[in-house]
Amino acid sequence: MINREFDVSSEHVPGNELVPSLIDGLQPAFRHRMTGESHLAQDESGAPTQDYSFHGLPEEWIVERDQHGLPQALHPDVVPGYWRDARFIALAQLTNLPLDG
Repeated sequence: MINREFDVSSEHVPGNELVPSLIDGLQPAFRHRMTGESHLAQDESGAPTQDYSFHGLPEEWIVERDQHGLPQALHPDVVPGYWRDARFIALAQLTNLPLDG
């Protein structure tokens, strides 16, 4: 199950042009290997983002912050990947895709 706390309807996403790519494509996400909990990557406002920003992740997932309090490093059990079709795909899995398409 993924935690999505931001409404991605067109009236909440500046410029509307991001909505189709966020909903239809791969969405950057993180997953905790031990708990199975997943979170979409999001910007400081809580909106889904297309990069691997650490904003909005659970406090216990963050192991280092900078002098301004911004997250800099994650717990080793937290892995990056993508969320698509109600499924988390770890980046490591993408290197082991079948070669026969």
